[in-house]
Amino acid sequence: MVRKNPYSDISPRLGWFTLAVIIVMIALGIVPQFELFGMRFERVDILSELRENENEVVEYEADIERLEQELAAMEILDTLPVVDSLSLLPPVRYEWIVEDETCHKRASLRSADIKAIAERCSVAIEDFDTLATSRFERFVDKLASGEGVRIAFMGDSFVEGDILTSDLREQLQRIFGGRGVGFVSCDIPFTTVRRSVKRASSGWSAYSVMKPKSAPQDVADKFFVSGYLAKGGVGAKTRLASTQAFEHLDSCTRARVLLYSRDTSSVEIAINDTVINEIEVAGHDRMREIYIEASAIESLTVRVAKGDILCYGLSLEGGEGVTVDNFSVRSNNGHAIFGTGAMVNREIDELLGYDMVVLQYGLNIMQKGQRGYSGYRKQLCDMVAYAERCFPNAAILIMGVSDRWVEGSNGMYEPIGSVDALSAAQRAAADSTNVTFWNTAAAMATYGGMPEFVARGWAAKDYTHINFAGGKRIAELLTYAIVEPVYRRVERREVEMQREAEWQMLKEATLNVRRELNMVRPSLDTLIMKSLK
Repeated sequence: MVRKNPYSDISPRLGWFTLAVIIVMIALGIVPQFELFGMRFERVDILSELRENENEVVEYEADIERLEQELAAMEILDTLPVVDSLSLLPPVRYEWIVEDETCHKRASLRSADIKAIAERCSVAIEDFDTLATSRFERFVDKLASGEGVRIAFMGDSFVEGDILTSDLREQLQRIFGGRGVGFVSCDIPFTTVRRSVKRASSGWSAYSVMKPKSAPQDVADKFFVSGYLAKGGVGAKTRLASTQAFEHLDSCTRARVLLYSRDTSSVEIAINDTVINEIEVAGHDRMREIYIEASAIESLTVRVAKGDILCYGLSLEGGEGVTVDNFSVRSNNGHAIFGTGAMVNREIDELLGYDMVVLQYGLNIMQKGQRGYSGYRKQLCDMVAYAERCFPNAAILIMGVSDRWVEGSNGMYEPIGSVDALSAAQRAAADSTNVTFWNTAAAMATYGGMPEFVARGWAAKDYTHINFAGGKRIAELLTYAIVEPVYRRVERREVEMQREAEWQMLKEATLNVRRELNMVRPSLDTLIMKSLK
């Protein structure tokens, strides 16, 4: 007699039950959160722990020692003598001069030209530098004397899409000269919209410094502070076109392409879709620039004709004046700078020459009611140290966190309660690192703070993010803060020139008196001699 297994009927049912549970769990991973009979069901991904997430956002930590080693190695290479012709390095810059750019030097500013703007400054930029002439003062002097300056505006989603920076760029160019949108990443791994430029890209593999696991191993250490790079082979293409959103975006006279090409490659450049040139780039592990001059550049197209390249970005600019590059990176509280290549940053700085680096961060780390930000202050000090080593000639401006409100238990919005504490930590970091600070929240308060921004349609109803209209108001306030020390410098220069002119007039008058005395002296001597007789 065969004894029946008591579990034989259970096993098939258990198998079906297990399969049903798996199906339900997978379904919960697909279906977004929902409520049923008063119970909240969250989205669940049961496979998340079983695979490496390429889209994981990485939290970087400062490695100043690695930074110093990389830059020291670069400086040693730059000082090595050329032994023979075989050791000559390929060119760093490839020039294509279609038509020589005629830069009409801007007329010297007069204090009367900018007095009204300077007087509107309500929140000044604080300079904590202890040098006899600070880097910020050098930046101010260049603006006052009509020289060109370049600003790297590094930030988070607060300035994504060229919010704030597009208006800052326009207002500074209107006052100090300059044209064009500046640097624009070749391609990025998500869709975004910018009013200030039209970009169409295809054929690239784009990577973000925030998600380095998605990037190939050989490019993971090649990120620039822009936060994005694109790898492409034959046919990869990007076209930038200026827009009419702002007065000074079109009629550019200079364009640049920044790229790496380890092996020899060819890049096809088209200006305004008509004038085309193919440039061969010799292989080398160093940043390259294709520099173009032409009249009225409205669009620039780059296409890989041979080989593979890493393309960082294209730049449209022109004239003596101001260039503002927007380097916004989503989900970044500033730590992403530690994931960028120190040599990449320094090499690009040597090509573009930054005069100011703005650090606009903090919105992503602010917590309701939090008062202690000593840890973030230390991290911010490390960010400043990193930026100073990568951009040694640039003034560093820490832009304080913006005003923010949150929804309270009663459903009404109320102050988050930590803006002042975080702003104080940012100011303290600027003080201890001898750089500059601007209090964004205090500036917004002149308009009534975030509630007034929302009421006027200048910010989203999350009471956190501004829109283009809000960005324009903050850009105006920051412009006033930049112009105010320029006005003082120009006014001081005019006083010095006036004093010099008066001194020269006095010297000339004295000389004239002496000449006249010398002319009449013989006659006086004769009269004196006669009187003595």
